[in-house]
Amino acid sequence: MIIATSRPERVLPTLVGDDILEITSLVQMNGTIAHGKAGLIGSLKHEMNLEDACICWRLANEHAPWARMTVEIDGDQFAVNHDDDINQLWAFNMVKPTMVVSFEEALRLGPVKVSINGLNQNIENLAIMLENKLSAETSVIRAAKVQFLNIVPTQASKSGAVADLLKSANIPLSDVLSFGDDFVDIDLMRDCGWSVAVANAIPEIKSLAKYETASNDDHGVAIVLENLVAAIK
Repeated sequence: MIIATSRPERVLPTLVGDDILEITSLVQMNGTIAHGKAGLIGSLKHEMNLEDACICWRLANEHAPWARMTVEIDGDQFAVNHDDDINQLWAFNMVKPTMVVSFEEALRLGPVKVSINGLNQNIENLAIMLENKLSAETSVIRAAKVQFLNIVPTQASKSGAVADLLKSANIPLSDVLSFGDDFVDIDLMRDCGWSVAVANAIPEIKSLAKYETASNDDHGVAIVLENLVAAIK
């Protein structure tokens, strides 16, 4: 089993639990970082073009100064353009200390992703501006809600990172069952042999998925997994 998420590793103990993380390989932050576990081996890290990271930092601060921005490094360390309520807003895992560094230090350490949260304000104009200014090495991924952007290296993808980890077990993506709901899951839905959209998924995900299950709120993923386990007993 692989958790493929757009979130950094530091928030996952609170969201999914340490017991699950102990037995699950992890693809985090849109496929920029991956680590194999429980039968899978290998790891990868795709770093951002540093000039593009600087462009993101400058344009977001100039044109959406209310937005909260993080520059992610390794799933634990990150830089922010706001220092209010960092523990509550950016790092849910209170077991580890919040590891905030300066933007300059983030550049030195090698950023992998920039996240911009418009705090319920539409930042589509910023997204368009970034797409026009950033190099071909960097992609802007929107969320269904237009107040959130993920900016990552173009070479990074969830499906690519999953495929890389599965090589150690000789498992092709055609044998993989994936779940998704938003734009960040499109490559998984497209590239995996078996795909399931939750009921609250965006239309683009539903059009790619082979099957549909109940919504996230109604435990759609758990329903499918429980049915599969019951079927093979």
